[in-house]
Amino acid sequence: MSDKLPNLIDPLLFAERRSILTGVLKISELERLSGMVVNTGGDIAVDARFAKQGKRAVVSGKIQTVLELECQSCLQALAWPITLAFKLAVVSSLQEADSLEIDCEPLLLNGEKVSLHDLIEDEILLAIPDYPRHEYDCIPRHQSRDSDFDDNSQTETNNPFSVLAKLKKTGE
Repeated sequence: MSDKLPNLIDPLLFAERRSILTGVLKISELERLSGMVVNTGGDIAVDARFAKQGKRAVVSGKIQTVLELECQSCLQALAWPITLAFKLAVVSSLQEADSLEIDCEPLLLNGEKVSLHDLIEDEILLAIPDYPRHEYDCIPRHQSRDSDFDDNSQTETNNPFSVLAKLKKTGE
């Protein structure tokens, strides 16, 4: 157990040893995520556990953080809490990935080591919504640019049937 999370890990070796990695990552250390948030000063709490499930190495754990995203309606900062659990099975080919159990996602191992930072960043990026917005209506629907604007007077003058309404009243 350690407080500092290594960047490169060998998931097969860690699974053999049944290692547990807990620690904190800075959002500023994750390049792709840093470009999507308003404030890069936050932390990401990580708890990763390595184990064997049959003959297959498995990485599971939890990720917790609060991201400051930009609301796509009002363009103001929006606190977005993320708490997610992940379970990844180490595979060496796409054929192995297709034969995985339903409760596991594939982690394709091309070489000996995998970037733990990239793995965590990928999981967080998948959890961020495409268009983050406040839960409440952050832009009032009846917001007008001119305070002298009157909806009723404009409706009457632009109504193409207003002439017919006058004819109906006069009886002509």
